[in-house]
Amino acid sequence: MKKGGVKMSWYLKTALVLANIGAINWGLDKLGWNAVEALVGSWSPMTALIVYYLVAICGIVGLIKVFKK
Repeated sequence: MKKGGVKMSWYLKTALVLANIGAINWGLDKLGWNAVEALVGSWSPMTALIVYYLVAICGIVGLIKVFKK
């Protein structure tokens, strides 16, 4: 049997994974634990900011892919 599915490029897969990590972090933040700050916040505030921007960009890429024909 041939498995069906959507073929995705590596950058789209990466974007969706990062967007999902961002969504999970958002939920955890409301429970009082911020995963990004816990993992990279001790490096520098700029590093955490870059991670947040990357997650936001990946979320936008995911939304574009969902609504693109």
